[in-house]
Amino acid sequence: MSKANDYSVFVSHSSEDKIPYVDDLVYEMKKIGLNVFYDTDVISWGDDLKEKIDYGLKTCQLAVIVISKSYFGREWTEYEIQSLLIRQNNEGCKIILPILYNVSKEDFQKHYPLLKNIVFKHAKSQKKAELAKEIKRELEKKQRRGTDE
Repeated sequence: MSKANDYSVFVSHSSEDKIPYVDDLVYEMKKIGLNVFYDTDVISWGDDLKEKIDYGLKTCQLAVIVISKSYFGREWTEYEIQSLLIRQNNEGCKIILPILYNVSKEDFQKHYPLLKNIVFKHAKSQKKAELAKEIKRELEKKQRRGTDE
């Protein structure tokens, strides 16, 4: 069971996508009561970056991965997605919720072949508020499954 300071959702993204997409999605998630690990809110001057990110990766229940062309090949995004893949495989349950932002399914699958069978969303397919509600529903399903075990 999660502790009060654990995160419902970890948001992995490229910094280039903050203003055009991610900031608004995070706002919508927070508006409906999700406890979100978002680097801008959680990491501050003087913090140990790796320590903070590792805590968020370890304690989140779900991870929203905003995949764009600027996401590919960056040190921290690659670290986050690899850590989440390992955790998802070790725990044997869904953690990663990919959102494709201005990138094709083919590019996504080429860069992350281990995720090729995971269902993803296209950023343009629905409004951010609706996507946030869907994330919350996935979280609630996961929490119900956890109490059934």
